Amino acid sequence: MSKQLDDVQAAQQNLQSQPAAAQPGTTPQGAPAQPPQVQAPPPDVLYNNGLRDYNAAKYDLAVQEFSDYMKFYNNTDLAGNAQFYLADIEYRQGDYQKAIQDYDKVIERYPEGNKAAASQLKKGYALLNTGQKDAGTRELRALIARYPRSLEAQQAKDRLRQLGATPTASKPSPGRRRD
Repeated sequence: MSKQLDDVQAAQQNLQSQPAAAQPGTTPQGAPAQPPQVQAPPPDVLYNNGLRDYNAAKYDLAVQEFSDYMKFYNNTDLAGNAQFYLADIEYRQGDYQKAIQDYDKVIERYPEGNKAAASQLKKGYALLNTGQKDAGTRELRALIARYPRSLEAQQAKDRLRQLGATPTASKPSPGRRRD
């Protein structure tokens, strides 16, 4: 029994003399560990994956991919498109209020982008879908004025006609002057 006690005491002394193992979240010197750096996928891979998933109606995946694209690459040529697809997913899922906000981001941040007219059109549709007929009509008319030769302008005119509204804002008639 004395031999076993001597072995246990020797093991304890050996453990006490060894340097302490690093605790999780610290380096061996006791300094806090740096969080691992997240490496973003290349922009074309991230965007193309998002577009593929959007077209396949895998909206949860597409939202994540386009959100990551906006997080890492919001100043690229395709950033406006990525923002548009985020808004369009919300529109397709019936979240019109959120879609309106995100279409506004495209219109405001990327006014020269190739999705600006489509964003304004879909914003107008979303406003109409929420019962905001006057605001939706104004948005569609603003689109026609801003992008008169675009396909979206023609679509806006068609929708306004369906609503019984004129494609351009009517001006009040001059009326008769009374002196």
